[in-house]
Amino acid sequence: MRPLVVIPSKDNVESVADVAARSLQFVDDVIVVDDGSTDGTGDAARAVCPVLTHPVNLGKGAALTTALRHAKENGFTHLIAVDADGQHLPEDLPLFLEAIERDPWAIHLGVRDMKGAPEKSHFGRKFSNFWIWVETGHHVGDSQTGYRVYPVEPVLSMRLPEGRYEWEVKVLTRALWAGIAVRDVACRVFYPPEEERVTSFRPFWDNVRISLMNTRLVLGRVFWPPRWVNRVPAVGSPWQGGHRGKLAGWRFFVTFANLVGRWPAYACMTIMATFYYLMSGEHRRGAHSYLRRRFPEDGRMSLSWRGWRLFYSFSCSLIDRFLLMKQGHSAFVFEREGTDEARAALADSGAIILSAHLGNPDLGAGALRETGPGSRPVNMVQYAGGNDPYVQLMREMLGDKAPKVIAINTGSDMASMEVFRALQRGEIVALKADRLVDDRTVEVPFLGETMKLPAGPFLLAALSKAPVFIMGCFKEDSRTYRVVATEPRVLRFTSRKERNADIQRWATEFAEQLERWTKRWPHQWYNFHDPWS
Repeated sequence: MRPLVVIPSKDNVESVADVAARSLQFVDDVIVVDDGSTDGTGDAARAVCPVLTHPVNLGKGAALTTALRHAKENGFTHLIAVDADGQHLPEDLPLFLEAIERDPWAIHLGVRDMKGAPEKSHFGRKFSNFWIWVETGHHVGDSQTGYRVYPVEPVLSMRLPEGRYEWEVKVLTRALWAGIAVRDVACRVFYPPEEERVTSFRPFWDNVRISLMNTRLVLGRVFWPPRWVNRVPAVGSPWQGGHRGKLAGWRFFVTFANLVGRWPAYACMTIMATFYYLMSGEHRRGAHSYLRRRFPEDGRMSLSWRGWRLFYSFSCSLIDRFLLMKQGHSAFVFEREGTDEARAALADSGAIILSAHLGNPDLGAGALRETGPGSRPVNMVQYAGGNDPYVQLMREMLGDKAPKVIAINTGSDMASMEVFRALQRGEIVALKADRLVDDRTVEVPFLGETMKLPAGPFLLAALSKAPVFIMGCFKEDSRTYRVVATEPRVLRFTSRKERNADIQRWATEFAEQLERWTKRWPHQWYNFHDPWS
């Protein structure tokens, strides 16, 4: 456990230094995020502790996101947020430190003793708590408190867009959906006379933002069955990460697709795709970021149409994965392009399959194995935990043929060691090389601009000395997929000094291959995060 206290501040020059100094009596590390203050708050705080600065006011959610990223980059495990106006008593920090020891994977809320609080504060807390219950089915003690503990890795994994005060409510709902517990910690609060209070809360506009956010979250639960039942982990249970939802919801989804058949299931996906395109702003922005570069001549309407097609195409690809598990390879026709040498490499020894969130590579790997190495075990490197619903469903439906999952949740190098062991046993390792999982990155050109790719997959491939090839699987009509593979090769470092240059070259070649495939199948790019940001 390595906690960091953060004090987000906007124009709190009279109190911020005192709050920071009192906090340092209980913890070793405190920072202030000066969110566009104009009264000298940053200078006052800098006399006591380090300060991170936003040149303009971005909102409390943005300040907390900045602090979370700083915490991860510097090895802190937990972020304890304390308001800068003096209402939160740093003398209660030991209560939160004990809560972290007791349940390190949970978000801990400081449930304020509201005696003496204004009536509007009582109503606001009850009203906000009610909406959390509607959205998740769980009761929390104080959804409006700013005195909180955030476990850094789980909260950052949700990739919440930066925001203002609504961020503090959204993070609770999204955490409960993701299987991250939210616990209550009783704490004190000091309410100064009303004329002495300093707040950046804008009653009209911030309430509008919060109302719109709650509307989206309620609809997000209503239209996604896995969120109908959210079981909070027991105290001390490790956070698992991985796919959203519960196993029962995923089973329902599979059963439905198999009962009604391919085309009725696809038709239902039009509703699902429309809902998520309209309501999932982060993923819509990620899709549009790709489409603007892929189709720079398109106007806004055309871009929106293509964005919806991406969501719909991805929804149908999920249906196809379940049909493959249930019906086997007879459910589809597979056309192959450049796969003979890839199948031979899979048959002879351990090999690495590099793919991306482009097309449906899970189907392609299965198609290669069908006529290649047969029973040779497959390992999938992905973000998942022991209770991940998608992984459990694969094991239920495929039994001994289900791929083994190598999880990369922890940020440690244990996953790398498992990859090496699997290759030494002559097994297949499949991993996606277009999604960042840590700070080891390499910048490459893609669609006319520079984007970041993870350096880890290329480093692993070179150190393992196993055959490596890039594979994609792309839908051409309702039953036909085209499996495309590059020629297998063994990546070798030129010299120790040239390692970074070698990784840069291999990552560039990978990006060039992805760019060629996006030109052939432009509406099958499913990396809904902005790789250029």
